Amino acid sequence: MNQKKIAMDIGTKTDYILIAFTGDLEYGLIEDIKKELQALNLNTKHGYIIDMQKVTNIDSTGFGMIVNFAKKVSVKEKKIAIIVVDDFIRNLFAISQVDKVFPIAKSEEQARKMIKEDWLGELSLNDY
Repeated sequence: MNQKKIAMDIGTKTDYILIAFTGDLEYGLIEDIKKELQALNLNTKHGYIIDMQKVTNIDSTGFGMIVNFAKKVSVKEKKIAIIVVDDFIRNLFAISQVDKVFPIAKSEEQARKMIKEDWLGELSLNDY
C-alpha cells in the first residue's frame, strides 16, 4: 500500500516567495504545513507563487488551506498565483471555482508575470 505524504519547500526569490508542495494536500496530512504557512513572514515585494506541479491529489482541506493563506496574503495587499499542470487538479480548481479567484499558471515564469500585473479574477476572495 502506498503511504501518502506531503512536503513543502519555501524559496525566497528576488521579488516573490515560491511555496512548492509535493504529494497529497489532504485531510490528516496537512496540519504541520498549515501551521508553517500561518507562521510565514509576509515580507516580499510582489507576492507568492504556490507551485503545485508535484501535487498528486488535493481535497477540500487542501483547498481550504490555500484559500486561508491567500486571505492572509491579500490582507497584506500582496498577490498570489498558483502553478497547476496536472489536468485532474486543474479540473478540481475549475469545479471549485478557485480559478476565478486566483490566477492559475502553467509555469513559474507565467505565475511571476501574473503577480506583477493587475490580474482581476471573476470572484473576489470575499465573495468566494
